[in-house]
Amino acid sequence: MYLFHTGTWLEEFADDDLDNKDVYLTSLYWTLTTVTTVGYGDIHGVLPSEKIFNAVIMLIGVIAFSFVNGSLASILSNYDT
Repeated sequence: MYLFHTGTWLEEFADDDLDNKDVYLTSLYWTLTTVTTVGYGDIHGVLPSEKIFNAVIMLIGVIAFSFVNGSLASILSNYDT
């Protein structure tokens, strides 16, 4: 079914007869893992519910990190004046 995925990271999913929804979820999970620089490690989400949970936690982490950095920058800029 996924003949054009030969040699790519999606090749292992081609034999599982996954529908497009599962492939898109895996792609989104991979993208969020890359963008949030969490890494791919030995422990990762396998089930769709695990991937969704991990994606939400990664987004919460990025938002929290951005908030802390923004607050620190604001404090330092106000301290300098």
